[in-house]
Amino acid sequence: MELLHNKIETMRKELINTALKHGFTSPKTLHLSQELDKLLNILVHEQEPDVRVLLH
Repeated sequence: MELLHNKIETMRKELINTALKHGFTSPKTLHLSQELDKLLNILVHEQEPDVRVLLH
C-alpha cells in the first residue's frame, strides 16, 4: 500500500506541474488527471473492507 501512496503522490506533483506549465485543460494534464483518478480508485477499493469493518 505504501508503494501505491508513493505513486499517487508522485503523480499528483506531476499533475500540478503539468497543469501550471501547459494549462488545466491541456490533453497532457487531462491524461495525467485520469491516470491519477485510476490510482485513487484502486486505493479506495483496497480500503473498502476496512471501512466496512468499522461500520459494523
